[in-house]
Amino acid sequence: MNSFFTSAALMVALAGPAFAQSQETEVGSVKMSEASLLVGEMIGEAVYNFRGRPNTEERMPLSGLERFERVATIKDVMINADGTVEALVLSVGGFWGLADHEVTAAIDGVSVVTDVRGDKYFVIYAYDETLRSAPRFNKFDIE
Repeated sequence: MNSFFTSAALMVALAGPAFAQSQETEVGSVKMSEASLLVGEMIGEAVYNFRGRPNTEERMPLSGLERFERVATIKDVMINADGTVEALVLSVGGFWGLADHEVTAAIDGVSVVTDVRGDKYFVIYAYDETLRSAPRFNKFDIE
């Protein structure tokens, strides 16, 4: 009998947040904009260091592509509890995924630059040496 009351109390406690939401979640109304990015399309994309600070407001001419240096690959996206993107998890160093390590880069330090063809480039303002010497990312190291 005591376990029944314990189970019932646990069910009520866990169901509380579900009952607290009084309005049904709006579904199907959000559309992509020109600036929208899908996380699934970001995974595996290259991250570049741009020599000089690019203008992200205007489309970059193709001649500007020569100033890119590939420094990392996007491995994952870190999102906090309220849905805000906090950081990108980047794979740096190594060759073809061997001997590489993962580091995080704060999302406010990453820009998306679009060239005249409409291709998007993820640009970070950190040198290759800085990324290679950064502390390794460990998803089990929680604050």
